[in-house]
Parts: sequence; C-alpha cells; structure tokens
Amino acid sequence: MRYLLTIDLGGTFTKLGLISKDADLMEKQDYKTPATYRQFLQMVESYYIQNKEHYMICGIAISSPGSVTETGEVLGYSSVPFIHEHNIREKLEDYFKLETSIENDANCVALGELWNGMAKGIDTFACIVCGTGIGGSIVINKKLHKGTHLHGGEFGYVIFARDNMEFNTWSEQGSSSALTRRLQHTAPYYENWTGPSVFEHFHEGHQEARESINIFFQTLAMGIFNIQYILDPERILIGGGITRQPNFMKELNVRLDELFREKPFAKVHPSVAVCHHLDKAQLFGAAYVWLERFGKDEADV
Repeated sequence: MRYLLTIDLGGTFTKLGLISKDADLMEKQDYKTPATYRQFLQMVESYYIQNKEHYMICGIAISSPGSVTETGEVLGYSSVPFIHEHNIREKLEDYFKLETSIENDANCVALGELWNGMAKGIDTFACIVCGTGIGGSIVINKKLHKGTHLHGGEFGYVIFARDNMEFNTWSEQGSSSALTRRLQHTAPYYENWTGPSVFEHFHEGHQEARESINIFFQTLAMGIFNIQYILDPERILIGGGITRQPNFMKELNVRLDELFREKPFAKVHPSVAVCHHLDKAQLFGAAYVWLERFGKDEADV
C-alpha cells in the first residue's frame, strides 16, 4: 500500500499525516507552525524520515492558507508569511523528489468531505471553516468554484453591520479568534482565553463569555442564512476545531431558529452539518487534490 504525506499548514499549528489512497488516515502528529521555510522543511524532513521505513510514501499533499495558483504560488496575506515568500510546492518536490500538490485549506476541507465525508454524493454545497479567521469554499456540480480572482468562497470578507454601525468582516466578528479576543480584558484568563475555556465558562454562566458566544453563533447563523439564499446549496458544512465543542450544533440551531422566526417569509431552511472529518478534513482534502492530479484512477469518488 502506498501513502501520501499530507500537510495541513495552519496559522498556529501544522498537522502532518499519512493517508492511503483508500482514504485511511494511518498516522497524524501536530506541531507548532514554524516561523521560517527552513524550519518548516526540517519539520517535514524529520517526519518523513520517521515514517519512511514503515510506510511507502509516494507523494506530498499540502493544504495551505491563502489563494493558491495553478503553479503552486500562494498569493495574498496569511498568518504564515513564508508560504508567500517561497513556492513551497516546487521546493518540496525538488527536495524530496516526490510529486507534490498544494491547495487552499478551506477548499481542502470541502474536497475532503466530498471524497468520503458529509458531502459524499452531493453535487452542490458550501463549506465554512471557523479558525483564526473564517475560510470557506463552494462546490458546484462536484467542482470547486474558485472565482476569477481565486476568492470564491472567501466568506471571511463578508461585511456585517453591528448596532453601532461599525462594519466588521465575518472573520473580525465571528471567527474562533474573535471569540477569545473579545475577552482579552476579562477575568479570569485575560489574554489567555482559549476556545474551550470560553465554552466552559459559558456553560457555567460567565456573563462576558456568554455574550461572546452569542455574537459568535449569531454571526454564524446570519452567514449561513445569507449563503443559503445566495447559492441555494444542497448542504452547508461547518469545519474547524471549534465544532468539537459539546452542543455546538444545538447552540447554532437555536440561533438559526431565532433568525427564521424573525424572517418568516424565508421558507427555505438550510441543511447544516458539521464536517465528518472535523479538524482532519484538510488532510483528507489535500490527499484528494493529489489523487486528482497524479493518481485519479486510484481514488474512489
């Protein structure tokens, strides 16, 4: 059996894993995302050496922030600066002498779910990824809709107006980092709040945590409502580590129900689900991209 070395580059952590062509995740490790390309290469090489005696590694598949071109360049801005300074697809391919692919991380989430997750057998769907920012992707007739400027599905740029008429993007108002940033001057953790600690204190009745959670879920519900009526997809999926929190879908459905009560003329209710692969979807999607490019006949889609 041959395996792909899959890489999910995140703003805070990077996941490395081994996925078979039958979509089995055999091994996974999490690392703090390196600051430089040299450190990144050392991390990947160490993982490769650690596993190559036990697994036949036939390629490298990367999930990356940013707008990814056909040649592997990553445009725009992200929380991983070195990916914009180097063509990491070309560099890894040259260094390891293995065919290498790269795709935007939110697109990888959608493709991973299309391959063997909550979108298997679905033609048209949207995917929202809640992380440091809000990412997203659109699949129409089982094909990614990347848009003219590679910004198709960049839901994080969507503008929301609050009561004070300040204009915030979805990422600024409704991301996982926004959830904790609103509490940075609040006891007991101040600047050290984490997503899990916010949810824990929310359930314990912490007023400020409750307010921050409400903003998060209200923003998510509004975004889902808008996506449903702009795209009219068969399903809307939600990914990101925050979806592992207990009662995530229960809290979201409460806000969606409130929204539809406010707008009773809206008769089409979205079909919403959490990604099957949770925070591993990027790894599966990266593998899917590689198989589509270098080994399509071996993928069961």
